[in-house]
Amino acid sequence: MFHVFRKNQRVLMLLIAALTIVAFIFLYNTQQLDDLAAVRNPVIYGKPLTQVAIDRQVKNYQLTMSLGQYDLLRKLGGMAQEREAALSEFVWNLIVLQHQSREMGVEPTDDQVADRIKKLPIFKSENQFDPRKYSVFVSEQLTPRGFTERQLEEVMRDAIRLESLSAIVEAPAAMSEEELKATARIFQPVTAEVIKFNKDAKPESAPVAPEEVASIFENNKAALNTTETRAISYVAFELPEGSKLEGKEKTEALQKLANSASAVTDSIAQGSLNLETAAKKAGLKIEKLAAFDRTGSQEKNTDPKSAGIAQSLAPAAFLLAGPGKSSDVVQAGDAFYVFEITEVNPARPLTLDEARPQIEARLRSQKSDQLFMQTATSALNSIQSALLSGKPLGEAATAQGAKVETLTGIVPAAEDATPEQQLITASTLLLKEGETSNLLQAPWGAFAVRLTARGPADAKTFGEKESEIRSNMIRNKRDLLFAEWLRTSREAAKITMPGNPQG
Repeated sequence: MFHVFRKNQRVLMLLIAALTIVAFIFLYNTQQLDDLAAVRNPVIYGKPLTQVAIDRQVKNYQLTMSLGQYDLLRKLGGMAQEREAALSEFVWNLIVLQHQSREMGVEPTDDQVADRIKKLPIFKSENQFDPRKYSVFVSEQLTPRGFTERQLEEVMRDAIRLESLSAIVEAPAAMSEEELKATARIFQPVTAEVIKFNKDAKPESAPVAPEEVASIFENNKAALNTTETRAISYVAFELPEGSKLEGKEKTEALQKLANSASAVTDSIAQGSLNLETAAKKAGLKIEKLAAFDRTGSQEKNTDPKSAGIAQSLAPAAFLLAGPGKSSDVVQAGDAFYVFEITEVNPARPLTLDEARPQIEARLRSQKSDQLFMQTATSALNSIQSALLSGKPLGEAATAQGAKVETLTGIVPAAEDATPEQQLITASTLLLKEGETSNLLQAPWGAFAVRLTARGPADAKTFGEKESEIRSNMIRNKRDLLFAEWLRTSREAAKITMPGNPQG
């Protein structure tokens, strides 16, 4: 379609590729996104989704991430913490978006797509579209990995579809003056009396019957799994211990380390070697790390240095496909690492005996919390009855084992307010002067707050924040409208997952 992008000489291609390659690390990691592509027989809008269509959408996810189309990713669920969940949500929501775009007649034109591509920062030089950068990207970044210009164009088409549909769906979002006035309360100083109930009950004291544990286990088997862990071997490139290099000397020393690390990755890539062989050829020492999870936590390691390395390398380690796969150079502080996956312990379902301790602990905690809240609620009711009979708050609270504290002139949104003050003052935002809140949970137990007075907001502070408040609230309303539209649209799509064929 965009033939004009292809009519450019390749004299500076290698130089341009060097400038763009860093931004596209996701293009190098296609194996870890194969789970969705392995799904069989899914149906959407009453039609089976072919393997080719799934593969195309998986590639769209990768390319969308690489092109920095974060609004598209965010609104379609592609930035969930769990990578597999993010991919799955994004793919299904993207199909819904594409379908609804066609149904509502808001399909982007070829000219709109071309204009959007020209505006991407990665294809610009001196703030102008640079055809050479585009040509290099296609030939050096897309083609070798099975991507095409068509897929790049489709990502931009999806971004425009999102904008067009969002404009329609989110149009009703608005903010009234009453809402703005209510929001201004976060800048109004609060004076209040806080009735605190400290939790003394210990979870260990709450009895748990074996049948309760068995019932929880049966009802939650799907969520009761071990955590996937990975072990690695690695080569470290570090400054000498006790080094006090600064400025230019330190920069040059770090560059030498980076070059040495890159030489190892080049050796692995060019010679199809594993890390151990490449390290031996370079005269480097191989270290090993015991298995760790996605956060870098380990069960079998107490060495602080190794624990720190595990935490630094874990994100990159869980991007690799599996055993035998080597990383690119990973920098952590003033050190550089190249590592290889040596062991993968996939998540598996827990047995009843394995799950029992955590189920028992959770049940005890829940029972303890319930008992405490019941007792505190009863005490609060007694305090309120005593107040109606004319007793002072302090006396009524003491009789019920609670204590009273006073907050004076605390602004809920103040940066110098403590977390506890923020929690308490936030609970007054819907109260009128003289009203008492319901019982609310807190880290120390529970509390209720009686609003004594609410002062005027500082005009200058509110004036400085008013535009930001309006913008944030309208954006939140728009996001909620779009999320609800997407939810109902997905229901209409009737997505079904019959499952993989047996045998």
